Amino acid sequence: MPSTTIHFPEEILSKVDTAARRHGLSRNKYFLKACEDALAKEEGEWPDDFFTFKLDEKDILLLREASKEAENSIYTNRLNRGVPLL
Repeated sequence: MPSTTIHFPEEILSKVDTAARRHGLSRNKYFLKACEDALAKEEGEWPDDFFTFKLDEKDILLLREASKEAENSIYTNRLNRGVPLL
């Protein structure tokens, strides 16, 4: 298995050793597991059409009305009414 060298500040390495012992792992296995976990989080990707909206005219109209209603509510209930809108 290939190897690499990474330099850590003593305080971080001490914390890693404590955590590795707590989990019953060697320092090497602890780092390996941490890298595997981090890489697993990177694996998920959005499907190509995930952000493509497929709304019919009725849904678009409802969305516009709801957006306008939310905007009006926010404007009406602002605490800093004297400050100009951006």
